[in-house]
Amino acid sequence: MRVRLTLVAATICITVWLFASGTYASLDPEAMRTWLQQAGALGGVLFISAYCVLQPLGVRSLLFLLTAPLIWDPATAFALSWAGTLAASIAAFGFARFVAREWVQRRLPPGIRRLDERLTSRGLRTVLLLRLLFFTAPTLQFALGVSRVRLGAFVTGTFFGVVPFTALMTLLGAQINAWLAAHPISTWPWDRFGPLILVTIVVILAAAFVLIRKWQGKLSFAESGRVNPNLEQVP
Repeated sequence: MRVRLTLVAATICITVWLFASGTYASLDPEAMRTWLQQAGALGGVLFISAYCVLQPLGVRSLLFLLTAPLIWDPATAFALSWAGTLAASIAAFGFARFVAREWVQRRLPPGIRRLDERLTSRGLRTVLLLRLLFFTAPTLQFALGVSRVRLGAFVTGTFFGVVPFTALMTLLGAQINAWLAAHPISTWPWDRFGPLILVTIVVILAAAFVLIRKWQGKLSFAESGRVNPNLEQVP
């Protein structure tokens, strides 16, 4: 939670600084896009690496899914987004499994333990369904890591389960790219509407953060007022 709040605060501060200092005027998104395109495979590796590292820390997959079509053609953007999503999922899964699995397993509440048993017997089907419903929600990523689901079922379910949403966001990103081509950022009335745009972005990010936290709470390991008497009591 603290990591996510820190990332949100840092993003807001950087955005405010860019506008307040006038640095945004010297940024050239087209030059950055051209550099990534000309970098070839290296550009793709950098994108997947950033996705793999930042998504488990709380940066939303949506940011990467919508950014890729702004840089590459739809087919390449889909392939990189798909690979990045799978890599980020495996990274979060591996971290949770090897760092916190035993500690969490001893403290699972009854409701989560029933889901854990389902993951043991019908792991592939359950992971596939969870991916279709929740995609790569960070809580889900770590929850699967500390569960007893087999690695093969996790990877296979994720491999296929993230395809529909990734494809949908790639198509949306391609439409955004086409709109930006017709309405370049350099023509936007930053001098008149810059502060309003900034406030709007901050409000949207804050609202999205609150809503995401609300529904992700349903995947939390904690269930208020419920304690499994068969579990080890911890002082």
